[in-house]
Amino acid sequence: MATDIQNRTDIQRLVDTFYQRIRQHPELGHVFDTVAQVNWETHLPKMYNFWENTLFGARTYKGNPMQPHLELHQRFPLSEALFEQWLTLFKRTVDDLFAGPIAERAKARAEAIANMMVQRLYSHSPFNFTE
Repeated sequence: MATDIQNRTDIQRLVDTFYQRIRQHPELGHVFDTVAQVNWETHLPKMYNFWENTLFGARTYKGNPMQPHLELHQRFPLSEALFEQWLTLFKRTVDDLFAGPIAERAKARAEAIANMMVQRLYSHSPFNFTE
């Protein structure tokens, strides 16, 4: 039986698994690897810090997550469909690895992040992603 997300080690497992899946995804992998040319050595630790801050209030993340997405969107439009695919893959990864209230909080927070980004990029009301 899966356990809940409990610490940074669990966050690293979640983030690493999620981004391995992202890179294998037919549409999302292209955006991350080819268009954004993500430097994974620097990006993954930032994501560990982001999720540790988001889920546990660790204050390890410093930065503005919206800015790189705005800049990327100017070069390569990030469609709502891409955000929906990102969210579906994130939720599926959480469900595959963990179960419990913090795992549920991670999925809810990811949905809020996707909605906020879509709102900022497209300046319209949020929508509810469902699987």
